[in-house]
Amino acid sequence: DSELSDTPNAPCKVAVYVSVTIVGLGVGIVKSNIAPFGAEQLNTANPHKTRAFFNWFYWCINLGSLVGVGAISYIEQDNPGICSNGFFCGYLIASVCLLLALILFIMLLPCYHIVPPEGSVIGNILKIIWASICAQFRHWRYNQPNPNSSPLHLEPRFLDRAKIRFGGSFHESAVDDVRSLGKLLNVFTALIPYWLVYFQMETSFQAQGLHMHFSIHGTDHHNNTDDTLQTDKAEKFNVPAAWLTLFNQLFLIGAIPLLTSFLYPIMDRAGIRMSMLFRIGIGMVFSILAVMTAGGLESYRIFLWRTDNSSHIDQIVGNVTYHAVNISIFWQIPQYVLVGAAELFASIAGLEFAYSAAPRSFQGMIMGLFYTMEGIGSLLGTALLHLVSPFWLSNMTDYGNINDNHLDFYLYFLGILQFTTFLIYCGSLYMQRFSLRPVAMPRTRRGRGRRYTVDPQADGGARGGILKEEEDEEEDDNLEEEEDDARDEERPRDSQLLL
Repeated sequence: DSELSDTPNAPCKVAVYVSVTIVGLGVGIVKSNIAPFGAEQLNTANPHKTRAFFNWFYWCINLGSLVGVGAISYIEQDNPGICSNGFFCGYLIASVCLLLALILFIMLLPCYHIVPPEGSVIGNILKIIWASICAQFRHWRYNQPNPNSSPLHLEPRFLDRAKIRFGGSFHESAVDDVRSLGKLLNVFTALIPYWLVYFQMETSFQAQGLHMHFSIHGTDHHNNTDDTLQTDKAEKFNVPAAWLTLFNQLFLIGAIPLLTSFLYPIMDRAGIRMSMLFRIGIGMVFSILAVMTAGGLESYRIFLWRTDNSSHIDQIVGNVTYHAVNISIFWQIPQYVLVGAAELFASIAGLEFAYSAAPRSFQGMIMGLFYTMEGIGSLLGTALLHLVSPFWLSNMTDYGNINDNHLDFYLYFLGILQFTTFLIYCGSLYMQRFSLRPVAMPRTRRGRGRRYTVDPQADGGARGGILKEEEDEEEDDNLEEEEDDARDEERPRDSQLLL
């Protein structure tokens, strides 16, 4: 009977999968749209206001997470006489909060600045790519290379062939918008190892915490592992391992106002500007420090387990016994705070970059891609864990024991991976910054001034950009440039993003 009671029946499994799928759809839709929608309400291109908005936006996220992880999870797990079914009450509270938020959002609809949709974004992207492919095939089939052509003559790049001036049917700005996706995807891809480290808070950090002493009133020393530490609410309070993430959120709740209201304004007045991509790099450094700190703590914990039998204790959480070491779980606080510092720079700057560097018509989709990379980082973390398990995590003698394994090696590996990505990221930024220099070209025999500059958005900045020709005298080109300039004023220039 006990075995049957522990096995979920088919209807319950279906209900859970359907519920998780619906939650995933809802979260994906809300996350990809709420940040750009909120930023649109500023109705300004001021980068300082945009930065402040995303800082406070992330502050609100962590405030909600603090309430959810702290209060609601306590009701669900410890059930302090509030409700006979803790999980039901926890989900009920969350549902009521969502309902109230929806009602408030609908009531304020007349106050919002709403930009109507402009056709299918993905459809336009596919059309431009298809037009470029067709034009490229036509060029290969009918055009032969001219050995006598001028060295200053530049063949249009792949996407350029879809532009009107190269025989295509799409406006200059529409094609450039599609090209800008490459650079954005490069940055988002560079953040995948960062997300690998970030999600350790929910996986390896908690597994590590379950094998440390989590009583808030002193430490209990046991002479052997036969003694079992159980929850005695009358004498002590045991800290749930998941609560250590509260230190991450508390750090962000305190640090974000400090940076937004004091540090950033002081730096701006002093002429010191930290660009979005620079802040992402700082966040990567903090993530390296976080995972290396966790690895060092795990090495010390394993050392005590293998060399000091007097430090062994057993702890029961639910129905699972964890063979732990008698060192306080609060030694994990530094690694959680360091992850918070990484979020303070990389996560917030990543959100701001996804909004500011994206074309207006692509902002919702780009924000969705940003969160997609976050999800890919989580999935790759699971896949990577299975990949290294035969080498470092193969001695799982029971569910509650990681003491005969090398979780520290896995954490060190993540740190090395993040450090390698950081070096590649810095090198890429240096090359893109170098490619922003203007290239002067002589005037043609007809006297029409042509200006060639390096376009860092070509191929996502992977090859340092292309030479972009701009004719000064043709009236149509001037009008087109004026339209593009007016449109681009709404987002920061590449030099502002990189420098």
